[in-house]
Formats: sequence, structure tokens, C-alpha cells
Amino acid sequence: MLKCIPVAPKFLTTNQIHRHLLSIDPDVSLRTVQRDLIELSDIMGLTFGESPEGYKWSFAFDSPNQFIPAISREEALSLKLVKEHLKLYLPSHVYNRLTALFKKSDDVLKKSSETKDWLNLVQPMPQALSFKPTNVKQEFIDSIYQGLLTKSWLKIQYDTKNKTYKIKPLGVIIRDSKLVLVCQYDGFDNMRNLLVHRLKSVEILSQTYQSDFSLKAYIANQAAGVLLKQEKIELTFEAKGYVKNLLNDSELNESQEVSLLSDGWVSVKVSVPHTVELENWILSQLHEIRLLGPDFIKQRVLDKAKQGLELNNI
Repeated sequence: MLKCIPVAPKFLTTNQIHRHLLSIDPDVSLRTVQRDLIELSDIMGLTFGESPEGYKWSFAFDSPNQFIPAISREEALSLKLVKEHLKLYLPSHVYNRLTALFKKSDDVLKKSSETKDWLNLVQPMPQALSFKPTNVKQEFIDSIYQGLLTKSWLKIQYDTKNKTYKIKPLGVIIRDSKLVLVCQYDGFDNMRNLLVHRLKSVEILSQTYQSDFSLKAYIANQAAGVLLKQEKIELTFEAKGYVKNLLNDSELNESQEVSLLSDGWVSVKVSVPHTVELENWILSQLHEIRLLGPDFIKQRVLDKAKQGLELNNI
């Protein structure tokens, strides 16, 4: 009976619940259902109100008892971690619907002597400096997600520009704690990436659009990584220290080949997209890399390094 009762503001009347139960047990009476619902209302956090069809029943919006059966300790641990990372990446009305589930997971963890202190023992830590946008507006995120779900055009103001633009929202990418809106400006065929925290206004328009855009394919083509060259490049370099250990333990992609050299260095060959991020990573690790090719990549990276030295009077 409890499994069929929805969460407020949705509801079922006593008669509707009774009809549901008759499909399971033809002998159950309406009087029994009425009595059991009254007895369970305090225990299970049920709410009820009057209607022309009789009492209407719901679980309270934040009642942890709306999730039946109980969740396990392992599930509760997972939900605790998920809670820390979801708020920015979901529409607020979706995130708020999880309130009861998060409350139930907290109750499960507190009741277990083995898991109640778990979050004091295990904490995630970013690999490097983590810069988070400070002015993300939840109402903008909600409007973007609504536009995506309903395929509605948006009217936006972006960055320092006072002009408004009409765009098709086509997808959201989560990168380095930032939300990136993939969109198409009205009158243009190319895709653009907008940082959500730089939006100055977002308005959902009544006009809708049709699109077969694939965000997965877009990301696979590295369009989200500030692509500098359409074709992949054959990157070759020698590495020591941290970079050597990093590439021995992990890989940039499946094409990576690492071979040991006699002097403690390793030789690395890998086919990768030519992106700004790639150049910046090589530049950041230049003290442990001997860059061999392609020549134009080597020249671009060395030019950036020289500019940095000159800027700092070195």
C-alpha cells in the first residue's frame, strides 16, 4: 500500500488506493485500508486532506520514508558523496526532490557504528588548484536546463556585452567545476561554448526548435577543448620524474606508447588532438619533458615559455 502512495503535491484518494490493492488481494476491504492509513500516517510521515472524493493521501515532501524499501549502507555512502557534487549541476527543482533521499541516507549512516564517521576518514581532494566560479546564478542554470528539456530558444546577455542574443541551447558540459553551455546563435550554423557564470541574463522564449545535435559526438571531436587543428598530431617527447610516473600509471589515450630509455627517462609517442589545453599542459611540465615533435608544437610551446621569461625579467 505504501509503495503506491506518491510524494506531495501528488496524491491518491483512499478509494484509488483500495482499487490498487484489490488487484493484489481481492479480499481487502475499504474499511481496512482506511484504518491502516490512519494508523500509518504518524509512523510513516503520511499527509492527508479532504477532497470531494474522500481523503487524499501523500508522503510529505521531505519524508525519508517515501523511499521503500530501505537503502543499504553502501548506497547511503554513495548518496552522501553524490550530494556534495550535484547541487550546481541540476535544476533546483530536481535537486530539491532529492532532499528526502539525502535525509534517509544520513539516517542510515548515523545508525551504523561502522559508517557514521566515514566522511571524517575519507575526503576527496582536487589534483591541483581548483578555481570555482563565484557568481553562478541558480535561476540561470534552471532556465538553461528548462530550455534544453523543452527545446526552447533562450534570450541571453553574455559577458560584458550589453546586447542580447537569441540562442539554441544544445547541451551542458561540466569541466573543472565550471558549466559550459554549448549553443547555436540565431542565424549561425557553428557551435559556441559559453561559460555559464559569465551570463548576465537568461530568458526562456516561447519559440521551440528541432535539433539532432549529439553532445557526445561534439565532445568526442574535442570541440570543447579549444581545438587548434582539426587533424590529430603525433606527439613525441621524452620524460622523467613526475611525468614519467604519471604516464607509466595512466594514459592520455589508447594510442599511447611508453618505452624505457637507459638513462632513467622514458620515450612517449601518442596521437592526440591539438588543443590549447595540450600546449598548456606541456608548458607546465617543461622542466621534466624533452619535446621532440612535431616541430610546430615545439616552437609554439617554447615561444610561450620565452614570453613568460621575458615578462618576468628573466
